[in-house]
Amino acid sequence: MKNITHPSALVIICLATAGCARNPNVDIAGSYFPGWMLALAGAVAATGAAHQLLRRKGVMRAAGHPALIYPSMVLLFTCFFWLCFFA
Repeated sequence: MKNITHPSALVIICLATAGCARNPNVDIAGSYFPGWMLALAGAVAATGAAHQLLRRKGVMRAAGHPALIYPSMVLLFTCFFWLCFFA
């Protein structure tokens, strides 16, 4: 019987599933959590600490609108924690 699978289809399937080699979940006390959730929780805590520090230094008055600054800080810390601990 002739093989009907085209070689380029096999290459495309291999490339599409190459990112599935590592499970992005972390085991904590027997329960699996997604790594991004832990990075986000750490980022919210780090943003709170940064808020207190910036408030003491008086930087927040001249920094801009808080609705833009705090979500940006959370995103920055989330990406930083993800790259440091889970990448």
